[in-house]
Amino acid sequence: MDQSTLPEIGRAAKGDTSITRVLGILDLFTPDTSVWTVDMLVEQLKLGRATVYRYVRALCDAGFLVSVAGAGYVLGPRFIEFDRSIRLADPLLQIVPPVMAELRDVVNGGQLLCAFYGLRVLSVLQDKTDPNITMSMERGRPFPLFQGSPSRVILAHLPTYQLRNLALNHQREIAAAGLGDNWAAFRDGMRAIRRTGYLVASDIDKALVGISAPIFHAPGAVAASLCLVRRKENVIEADAAFLGRLAVDACQRISAELQAFRPGNADAAGPAFPVSRVR
Repeated sequence: MDQSTLPEIGRAAKGDTSITRVLGILDLFTPDTSVWTVDMLVEQLKLGRATVYRYVRALCDAGFLVSVAGAGYVLGPRFIEFDRSIRLADPLLQIVPPVMAELRDVVNGGQLLCAFYGLRVLSVLQDKTDPNITMSMERGRPFPLFQGSPSRVILAHLPTYQLRNLALNHQREIAAAGLGDNWAAFRDGMRAIRRTGYLVASDIDKALVGISAPIFHAPGAVAASLCLVRRKENVIEADAAFLGRLAVDACQRISAELQAFRPGNADAAGPAFPVSRVR
């Protein structure tokens, strides 16, 4: 995807701590630029060579980076270990697959479970029964919060103060996505999505229709979305409405189970997930 559609990352800003700078290094490793040398990092981060060497050494010691031929570095095996832990322990990935299995024959297309952090939405689980469907939102690939029905239905259920901050700080992206040229238009569009309860869109994969509903980890606190996908040629208006109601019902069930989940102790108090903030 065009990385220009995502917020700029990897640059150390005033007030950044060593921890945020180290994390910023990891953000630089993308499919488009998968190998970085120390010289490249020094130029990109505008930091001293000794500081960059220290950060890279710490990341290598922890398994987050490994060296390759030519004095470059790539992402390391620690991420594979984390991915396994996520697959085994994430409550969403325990709760949602049985629901997807129930919906599979009715949807007769594909399904996506999407989560978000900051301004990014990622597919974390994909299910498909129609072999002719190819979905761009593959596991781990980031998409902006302003594009696609899985993203926009999450966006619409963010608190008003977060939506206002987005309107102030990302007006150009919001307008380009057709979500409103000003705060009032953006706000009203988000209200309309909330009233409907689901969102139908085809702006990422033009040949497909995605019908998405929100998932909440606490009342009013959106955590993810479930998207039901069909080829556009197989969807009429009545189908979209039916799938929308199906998605809302499924997400209500998922939300109830998610809100009942407590890590390690069924009697523990407090929500299982932190609230993701946008800037």
